Amino acid sequence: MAHDIYWMKPAAVLYVNYKGEQDAETITATLDAMADQLDTVKHPVMVLINWQEVTRTESGALLDVKGHRAYSHPMAARGVLVGFPRQERFENEVTVVRTRGDKNTRYFDTMDEAMDYLKEMLAGT
Repeated sequence: MAHDIYWMKPAAVLYVNYKGEQDAETITATLDAMADQLDTVKHPVMVLINWQEVTRTESGALLDVKGHRAYSHPMAARGVLVGFPRQERFENEVTVVRTRGDKNTRYFDTMDEAMDYLKEMLAGT
């Protein structure tokens, strides 16, 4: 499996870890699993996406998933993305805006930075 998905904080912060080589097929599988988890909540949540374990991304793969329901899911309040190289950031931004109509992503270089950003959300009840 090219991903791990679990709730860091139930119904509040969903963790998505992409692993290994990524192409449109593996990204779609992860997005399908992410959308399935988002279908289980009743209010918008944060989605923490870790790209640090990706070893290679097929050129244009993130553009090829434009229109996937995970990008426009009403329960995805904000995507907090970690470890995206410049090209993948660009492709993801294009896909987000063309699918969702606006931007709901925030990028961090390290997991420590992302966790600091999410600390109040993770600590709250």
